[in-house]
Amino acid sequence: MIYYMVAVANGFLNTINKMVNVKAGECLGTARGAMINYIEATVIAFCLVYVTGNGGEFRLEYIKEVPLLFYLGSICGLAAMIFLIVGTKQKGAMTSTVLMLLGQLGTSIVLDYVFFEVFRPIQIVGIFLILVGITWKEKLREAESALNLAKANEEETE
Repeated sequence: MIYYMVAVANGFLNTINKMVNVKAGECLGTARGAMINYIEATVIAFCLVYVTGNGGEFRLEYIKEVPLLFYLGSICGLAAMIFLIVGTKQKGAMTSTVLMLLGQLGTSIVLDYVFFEVFRPIQIVGIFLILVGITWKEKLREAESALNLAKANEEETE
């Protein structure tokens, strides 16, 4: 049960993180907004390492011993942060969150197969249903925008 609660908390914090970073991107620019996020996270990570008494990780020898693959996480995270800022500015929090989830689900299906040789076709059906839902939401949003535009034009002509 605790893992489910942690996952929900993660989703909650990710959504707040997303909106704060979008606002930072709007005010500072996309690259600077992402940079602020990563500088802050780095400072917090250094403090956590220091507080937990594992200061040995600050040594250059230790940093060189870390496999390069492990640094891929920060590169993917930075690229994801930039995509998140750009996408959320264009499509809003709900749509970008669902699309991000779609990418995560698709990648998790591939990685489950690569690492654990597990594949369930029903997962593809789930992703397809998410796509249908997001498409439906976008169509409703476009229809609502067109209706609001028509009402505004009608009011101007009166």
